[in-house]
Amino acid sequence: MNAPLIWLHEEALRISHPVFKAAPAGTRAIFAWDDAYFKSTGYTLKRLIFIYETLCELPIDIIYGNTLHVIRELAPPALFIPATNNPLIMEIVTSLKAVVPIDLIEDEAFAVIKKGAEFRRFFQYWNKAEKTVFLHSGGSDA
Repeated sequence: MNAPLIWLHEEALRISHPVFKAAPAGTRAIFAWDDAYFKSTGYTLKRLIFIYETLCELPIDIIYGNTLHVIRELAPPALFIPATNNPLIMEIVTSLKAVVPIDLIEDEAFAVIKKGAEFRRFFQYWNKAEKTVFLHSGGSDA
């Protein structure tokens, strides 16, 4: 029987991502090097090199091929994926939901900001966020 799988995408390239804690111990992590996907993103060669070099530092398998086909071929009983708002990645996730049970794992908050806060400019956001970003505990802006 196949084991659960972590599909790591380019928006969560770090071993400290909560997806590694959420998955059962010993779960295999993969990254699908999907040329068609990368072409649709418009990533530059520099960005692709950065992604590849980062992947080389992580304990994951890089598998070349279409992401959907790679994961379908591996046929995991459960799939753990770092949550994202990226519509291209979410399109793949939606397609995979029909094939395998998926657990989207949210990342830890970068900053703690009161709900309902609205910002028109980045600087307005940063004035609130910087109070908690550099605290080890995550802090609070209360």
